[in-house]
Amino acid sequence: MTTNLNLAEELLLLAMNDEKGTVLMTAATGLPYGLAGALLIELVQAGLARVEGKELVAEPRGAARNELLEGTLEIVRASKRARSIGHWVGKIGRSGGKIKKRLLAGLVEKRILGHEEGRFLAIFPTTRYPQADPRPEYALRERVRSALRGMTRPDERTASLISLVDACDLTGTLFERGERREAKKRAKEIRKSQPIGSAVAQTVEAVKAVVIIAAGS
Repeated sequence: MTTNLNLAEELLLLAMNDEKGTVLMTAATGLPYGLAGALLIELVQAGLARVEGKELVAEPRGAARNELLEGTLEIVRASKRARSIGHWVGKIGRSGGKIKKRLLAGLVEKRILGHEEGRFLAIFPTTRYPQADPRPEYALRERVRSALRGMTRPDERTASLISLVDACDLTGTLFERGERREAKKRAKEIRKSQPIGSAVAQTVEAVKAVVIIAAGS
């Protein structure tokens, strides 16, 4: 049920509150950077970019399979010099709102999410994306849970997804209270082997630190 979803769509699905149709509060800070990381991972797995140490380098030739990925590839290619993975996570993540909007539209088109317009206090316009088809997200959850429980060995794509889930503080939402400690421990171990997922986690922590400092000033 999830084979027609890209990595960013998978991450976004796991970050949504199914009933409210909005992003979970736990993922609000990290999701923009997680989506950026997902797009970069897709480029690497498609052979359009490569990781060299701590840097991400775009290949000079080749086209991406959709406009969102192609736009991301063009941004990386436009750089006059090689830059760190963290640089690209931060730069692309700053457009996370636009990326999320396009991904949500795609999930609505695939009839996985619904689309509802409304008004808060009869004044402020609101948009919700409640779950329309629970099967894709259920399959995603089971795939991640199985890997983190040690029941299956995660393939490259699942390991990438787990690293982003962990970086966006979503691991705990997939498990019951008594399972969360071990699941988070395993997720962090997997994330260490994922350079882009690790860069996302570092970026999210840096953003949170800035927010805390700003709140206390």
